[in-house]
Amino acid sequence: MRISGLDSVIQRFHHPAVVVLAAALTAVQTLAEVPALLHHQGRVLVGGLVSDGPAGFKFALVSAGGGEVYWSNTADVSPADGEPDAGVTLQLNRGLYSVLLGDETLPHMAAIPPAVFDHSEMYLRVWFDPDGGGFVQLTPDQRVAAVGYALMAESVSDGAITAGKLAADALGSLPSDLSDLQTLVAEQAEQIAALQDQVATLTGDSGLVPGLVGASADGADAGLLGLGFERFGSLSAPGWVNASADGAPSARSGHTAVWAADVMIVWGGEISSGLPVASGAWYAPEADEWTPVSTIDPPAARSGHSAIWTGEVRIVWGGTSGGAFLDSGGSLSLHPQKWSPLPVGPAGRTGQVAVWTGDRVLVWGGRDLDGLLADGAAYDPEAGDWTVLTTEGSPPGARWGAVGVWADDRFLIWGGEGAGGPVGDGAVLLFDGSGQPDHWETLSKAGAPAARSGHSAVWAGGCLLVWGGRGAGGVLLGNGAAYDPATDVWEALPEEGAPSARTGHLALWTGTDMLVVSGETSAGVTPDGAAYNPAIGGWWSLSREGGPLPRTRATGIYTGTELALFGGTNASGQPVGALQRLVPQPIWYLYRKP
Repeated sequence: MRISGLDSVIQRFHHPAVVVLAAALTAVQTLAEVPALLHHQGRVLVGGLVSDGPAGFKFALVSAGGGEVYWSNTADVSPADGEPDAGVTLQLNRGLYSVLLGDETLPHMAAIPPAVFDHSEMYLRVWFDPDGGGFVQLTPDQRVAAVGYALMAESVSDGAITAGKLAADALGSLPSDLSDLQTLVAEQAEQIAALQDQVATLTGDSGLVPGLVGASADGADAGLLGLGFERFGSLSAPGWVNASADGAPSARSGHTAVWAADVMIVWGGEISSGLPVASGAWYAPEADEWTPVSTIDPPAARSGHSAIWTGEVRIVWGGTSGGAFLDSGGSLSLHPQKWSPLPVGPAGRTGQVAVWTGDRVLVWGGRDLDGLLADGAAYDPEAGDWTVLTTEGSPPGARWGAVGVWADDRFLIWGGEGAGGPVGDGAVLLFDGSGQPDHWETLSKAGAPAARSGHSAVWAGGCLLVWGGRGAGGVLLGNGAAYDPATDVWEALPEEGAPSARTGHLALWTGTDMLVVSGETSAGVTPDGAAYNPAIGGWWSLSREGGPLPRTRATGIYTGTELALFGGTNASGQPVGALQRLVPQPIWYLYRKP
């Protein structure tokens, strides 16, 4: 709905002429909205010239001749002369302006009640003030020639439409169309029922269609066999691959390996009994290349030490060398390579537990010349200092060869060798609200694994998985358990499909599975292994294709796609130097429904 404006000229004694060249009103109201909104546009000339900038306007909807005011943008109180008391400030752009009449978001703009549009004849009156000198009424008033249908629409009363209002043939073929539709629905229902009968005939009691193929890592999957499946083939798992030996570290044991974002760093260890080294190299799986670790100012040669990757540097600490227990260490930055010495830490030792919390290295336990230790310290790389770990609460007893993990916000320690042999207890170090070590609490013994040392542990993103090792009397163990720190509850791991009992093995967490590989069994040093998946609660065997080397006390890392294994000793006790890689996937056995 639009109205046209009429040209008019007015003159004020203190203002030049103001000319209204054009105006328009458009209803933008939708059905049943209150208040109404009218879109009004216009253009004014001041002294025959266009004007830019702010200007004042007043608006009213009035009767013919202006004798009755139906609406104004503000109240008309003082004086009650038909002119709104306050104006709306609008922006002129080359004399053009635009406004939504009734838009209450504008200062001094009142809503337009829908009842205003009940009047059959209505005019828009405008007052204009270009510079704050005072408002002048523009003449003549502009008639609102039509009102949008949406503004005048009303709801239809219930029962208002009767048969008499409809044309004789308005319904046409509707009754027969409805009858045809009902027939079609009945026919389709019969077809669906027939199809269901056919599916039931094909699938039998199992509900499975003949020819359906399934896969399992279990060569005798009881679930699939119980459903009537038959095994008909398998998909081999990838085999082991020998990495490049060019530039690789010499064969060794008692060394350490860490995964540093995209390279595996090997350092230290013994190349023969009692002969430690202070050398190493890092391996880049993508390039299959070794790069020597700097030998400029490295830490003293050692074995049985701890190594941590902080995300920026590789930290080495502790261990033994020539019968001495070392309290020294160093940090290695890679790009460029540079060794920096660590400050003297806690008493020198070997067999300690060491973890990275995200901002500190925590060290606990181990042994030195005087025997077993029950203390520890924290090293802060940013501050470059050591602080003694608290012994408040119930810390672990003195031991060496324990396992420990950083469990998101706490430090878990379990097992190891105590003064009387293997131990089967542990403790957790809790931290306060500021992230400082606070006190120790004892782990539950209910359902815990048997006492052991030489075992492994991984943090599986919610639980501690402990497996293998030697128990009392040197008995090799092939069992383990999962510990949930949130509930302080142990749950035994299944033994079916687990690796043979062993010690000196390697355990790594992939994000979905715990990989257990190599080690020493009752039959000797072994290359084999298996993976445990907590989600399904079962084990599957690692591939032995590709000639994996039998070894124990090896080190390894998981790259995100591959297991990489280096060093250790063979069945003769001689150091091993080969690095071997494996993509850990099960053999998939194929089953088919006959």
